[in-house]
Amino acid sequence: MLRQTLTAALLWPVLTWGQHSQDLTVSWGGVGLRGDVGPTWGLPVRGQSWSLGYRYQGHPHYALRVAAEQGQCTASDLNASRADRAARGITVRTQTQSVWAMGEVTFLPLRIPSFRFQHSPYLFAGLGVTRYNPQGAYQGTWMDLRPLGTEGQGLDGSGTTIYGTRALSIPLGMGWRAHLGPWLTAQVEAQWTWIASDYVDDVSGNYPDITALREARGDAAAYFADPTARGLTGYARGQSDRNDGLIRANVGLGLHLEKFWETCAAFLN
Repeated sequence: MLRQTLTAALLWPVLTWGQHSQDLTVSWGGVGLRGDVGPTWGLPVRGQSWSLGYRYQGHPHYALRVAAEQGQCTASDLNASRADRAARGITVRTQTQSVWAMGEVTFLPLRIPSFRFQHSPYLFAGLGVTRYNPQGAYQGTWMDLRPLGTEGQGLDGSGTTIYGTRALSIPLGMGWRAHLGPWLTAQVEAQWTWIASDYVDDVSGNYPDITALREARGDAAAYFADPTARGLTGYARGQSDRNDGLIRANVGLGLHLEKFWETCAAFLN
């Protein structure tokens, strides 16, 4: 009885959802931060990310996806070509976690389900939430920057509060996917993620009063606010009219769930 129950549970998605294709994909790649710190463009900033995604395709050209991603990237004004950024001297490491729901459109029709080789380029877009935690290195230790209020957030008379750690994010991109056979899929992707926050790199507004910041939150906060000690209280430290984003390129390997379920059901029989 137990064997029959397990077999029915495994076959239920195949029997009830009709013609469809499902896969579970693990991806890895490079990720770079596009914000107020480091190069304004050029080669991606140093970083990497891992993601786990589920994809459901019920039409030859359209699919739905959900994905969770963990990433970390570093940006430094020392690599900037702009003189003002190089003189500012800020370096930041940001850890991100994202969850997205996305739609996908393939250029070539894909047979579903498919246990033979086929491939297609595709476009995708979605909506989700990204959590971010910018950090800076001080005396050999990486410290969280948000609690320090490096632009004077939360100080008396500042009129500002400490920024949040989560924001709406919109992934957009393109890729190429191949169904390699009954078990595996492979993909490569390039993605731009717009984030509804300008604090992914902890830089957005103006320089604070460094003396007041040091008295309230210590030497580390004062250092991170103005690493090169330029004394520009009230002047622009970042560009508050531009939100931050992430650029990513990755490769992934996926498992066809239909084949997995069928094999498990056959084994139980």
